[in-house]
Amino acid sequence: MPTPLPPQFQQAARDHGIDADELVRQWGRLRRGPSHCTPEGPCQRGQGIVTLSETELNRLSASGAELKEGDAVRLVPASGAASRMFKALATGSPEALKQLDSRWEEFPFRAVAEATGPTETAQQRREAVMERLGLPAMPKGGLPFHLYPEGPRTAFEEHMREWKATLPDAGAPPVHFTLPDDGRAVWSKRLSDWAIEIGVAVSDSVQHPSTDTMAVDGGGQPFILEDGTPLFRPGGHGALLRNLGDLAHLHPGALISIKNIDNVRPATAYDELLPWRRAMLGLAAELDAERLEAMRALESGSEEPARAWLHRGFRSPSEPFPQGAHALRSALDRPLLVAGMVRNEGEPGGGPFWLRDDEGVLRAQIVESAEMDLTDPTIGNSINGATHFNPVDLVCAVHDASDRPYDLGAFVDGRRDFLVSKSHQGRPLIGLEHPGLWNGAMGRWNTLFVEVPSRTFAPVKTVFDLLRPAHRV
Repeated sequence: MPTPLPPQFQQAARDHGIDADELVRQWGRLRRGPSHCTPEGPCQRGQGIVTLSETELNRLSASGAELKEGDAVRLVPASGAASRMFKALATGSPEALKQLDSRWEEFPFRAVAEATGPTETAQQRREAVMERLGLPAMPKGGLPFHLYPEGPRTAFEEHMREWKATLPDAGAPPVHFTLPDDGRAVWSKRLSDWAIEIGVAVSDSVQHPSTDTMAVDGGGQPFILEDGTPLFRPGGHGALLRNLGDLAHLHPGALISIKNIDNVRPATAYDELLPWRRAMLGLAAELDAERLEAMRALESGSEEPARAWLHRGFRSPSEPFPQGAHALRSALDRPLLVAGMVRNEGEPGGGPFWLRDDEGVLRAQIVESAEMDLTDPTIGNSINGATHFNPVDLVCAVHDASDRPYDLGAFVDGRRDFLVSKSHQGRPLIGLEHPGLWNGAMGRWNTLFVEVPSRTFAPVKTVFDLLRPAHRV
């Protein structure tokens, strides 16, 4: 039995909205140490990953473009600061300083930086970016990403404009950003101003403190700050499952498209991007309509539509098929995820694998390398055979046949949480993160992977990624 927690943890947990049972669970979980999941193999083209013909792409794209206001909402996790983008500059890397100096004219934030003071030397340019503008402390979405003749646009603006262009018949399509709590009011105002100009309906939320988690120090004891206060940390992007559920309640029956804040291209790329963005929506809408129709057919005694739907690729072909109307309904009556996958070209990220969930079903799922024991030869074989990875291009259908949102917490594979090595004020710690939003948090969902072209994916992990051709106007 775990050692009892210091008394101050009980009150600190209550202040965060964390109940006593959850606190005990977190403490016990941290004491047990790392856990891993073991995929049975990677999903590949024709075996877990669907490819669309040009005819299918055009049909589904046209269908997605017809979605009306209220049919779909875009969710963009944007809580994180941009500090990691500037790590090389923060450490004074000579190579980074040289690149900042030699390509200064190409950065989309150059004009804004020059307005803060002198920028003639490399050190002055670094000072303008890092200190005068304070870009590393901003939400990543607030950074100028693309430079147009009329001026720069931030990642926030670009996501709103892309969503507006994706749904031409949707009036003011809704976009929702998760924001950091610190400075939220300022960014909410800016988002509202941009939304009026662009023609979208914008909303925002923060990661709820009840999803925070405790940590342990280097000696395995509860991490306590110098003032005697227990440390509770944000519980990773899996904590945003609550935000996703709240959004589902606000938009009954709507599809929810999820994209990362740093994966957005300029408007000059729309011709090659939008057909795929719309096709993903069209496919999700089609699959969800077929799912609901199959569930209604089960009520009438017909099992064939349900069987045909499950054969679309959500489960491994080797998996025993559900028998009987009750088992078939259970298999269908759960959230649906349509996830774009790109060919593996060396970018970091999780990938599509066949993984048995905690209900014992071998499902197509997104698995991160951090979830796997990389010293296990079986895992090595799975990773070596992987051909695709996850760019976070997701469409979720999270409502039942009556347009009631599912209880998303009921479909989490709770085994797939993370222990992470971090530090706080220079002290090492081990933190606990909830199952990732598109990983274990969707572990019991029905997931269909679709191959999408690499040109739809242009992540910005470092400030120098903004210089890539994919981000040039």
